[in-house]
Amino acid sequence: MIPVIIHDKCQCDPKKCTAKRMLKFGLGKEAKTLSAIPSGSIVLSPFSKIALSPADIVHARKGLVVMDLTWTNIDEFPRVRGTNERVLPYLLASNPVNWGRPMELNSAEAVLASLMILGEKEQAESFLGRFNWAPEFIRLNGSMLEDYSKAKDSSEVVRIQNEYLESIRGKD
Repeated sequence: MIPVIIHDKCQCDPKKCTAKRMLKFGLGKEAKTLSAIPSGSIVLSPFSKIALSPADIVHARKGLVVMDLTWTNIDEFPRVRGTNERVLPYLLASNPVNWGRPMELNSAEAVLASLMILGEKEQAESFLGRFNWAPEFIRLNGSMLEDYSKAKDSSEVVRIQNEYLESIRGKD
């Protein structure tokens, strides 16, 4: 079981906030301050140059951190010393706000995808009954997530992502 840690910047509509729902359903624990984030943990960051891969499981066992803030305020993304930042590979959002948009996942989609990539499928399945868009997320991204979860490291995840993107471009 991967400890999911949520740092909520309280920037979104509380009724739609997936971070608050994860906390409500016991799918994660809140880090009220940045100093409460465990050293050595994985922080999901859109600014990282390293893709999340199954090789990150060792660090993820210390914690998988999601920073909940709006995409319009992404420039305020906090940096946490002593952690390992990772970016998610290409995936499509399935939430009602960003449906079909690549790489604009909400916090719960990001955690669900991370758990799948890290091979924690049973823990990821706990999201399916809690978010009505979760089955659609798996439908849209299932084969990519499966491929990413079989990669040996970040460079292989990037290679898989690039092959997928090339196959999309080839269909245009």
